[in-house]
Amino acid sequence: MSRIRHRLFLIPIVMAAVFSLSAVSARELRTTVEWLSDPARDGRGSQSAGAIATAEYLLERFMELGLDAEAQRIGPGRQNVVARWGNRGPHIIIGAHFDGQGRGYASASDNAAGVAVMLELARDLRETELVPSLVFIAFDDEERGLNGSRHYADEPLYPLEDAIAVVILDTMGRSFIDLDRWSLIVFGTEFSPELGAIATRRGGSTLVPLGTDLLGSRSDFAPFAALSIPYLFFTNATHEDYHGPGDTPAKLDYDRLLSDTETVRSVIVDIAALDSAPVYLGTPSYPAREAEQLRAYMDAIEAEHEALSPVYPALFDDLGGRLETDPTRETLRLATSVMLAAATPRMSSFGLAYLIGPLYEAEGKTALAIAVYQEAVLRMPNEFARRPIEEKIRALQD
Repeated sequence: MSRIRHRLFLIPIVMAAVFSLSAVSARELRTTVEWLSDPARDGRGSQSAGAIATAEYLLERFMELGLDAEAQRIGPGRQNVVARWGNRGPHIIIGAHFDGQGRGYASASDNAAGVAVMLELARDLRETELVPSLVFIAFDDEERGLNGSRHYADEPLYPLEDAIAVVILDTMGRSFIDLDRWSLIVFGTEFSPELGAIATRRGGSTLVPLGTDLLGSRSDFAPFAALSIPYLFFTNATHEDYHGPGDTPAKLDYDRLLSDTETVRSVIVDIAALDSAPVYLGTPSYPAREAEQLRAYMDAIEAEHEALSPVYPALFDDLGGRLETDPTRETLRLATSVMLAAATPRMSSFGLAYLIGPLYEAEGKTALAIAVYQEAVLRMPNEFARRPIEEKIRALQD
């Protein structure tokens, strides 16, 4: 009886320890995000004192974890931080950019959160016996043209022919357009059936695989994709504060960020366990439910955003019919462009004026084209930018 009671007594202690480990991990995520986003870091704009201090901080963090770490100079005041765990040639690259928007911007979701996830993965995976090595890269100067990842792809510290896969983390910790629905979006599954199968198996109901062509080359996976290295790009996607001063640490959901960290960890472990290196497909095989997922996003946006500009319900109605009858890549890309414009209105003017509006104008849907152009004008920063679009509106109304 005493032994049984003793063991029963230990159960809550063990359970508390388990839960405290998760809590500590979530707390670590928040602590890292807050350090990176602190005004003392000056927004981590590339080449700023804050970005240089961040690179030094990350180098120290990796070294404290026991990884072989070094700075890779990419230009004046710019450096990647590269850390390796393991001694085998074959390796998995795990990367996140640490630069932000500069002074006055916390740049918490984009991309302090991705860096925090990467550090947690480094801390955790060093305790896991994996066959390939792991190469963690904190990229500098992503925001001005993926310069850190381009430099590493051109001058890798470890041979890229030994890179099994690349996993990139960017813009995390907030749901797409701040919807109640939480999604971990993954791009790149269309180029590798092995990586696609792993992501689908591990991602659960919150995982949304989409083709990279819907996004374009907007993060650090792009230089590696150009070299036909299999990749997965994980993101929670844009929100109303994207690239704005409101992207602060307080707005992140750290419990969900922790859950996504655990998903990415499981994916990396499964990639490491593959019997052979994943293959990069020359012809992509796109995820099956893209149109359904995009339709669900549009429905959620319309239902949850009371202040949504009237042009978007009209666009969503048109796109809903297109997705049912003509779910081509062109239709999917158009739907994505419209949703991205709705997600961040202050950044929407170019897409509305020069991508979405002209398409509807060319199709002869004049009323919808005018509405799109009028929304673009509302979002344009100055009279010089507005003038040609206002002239176009007048011409269509005549």
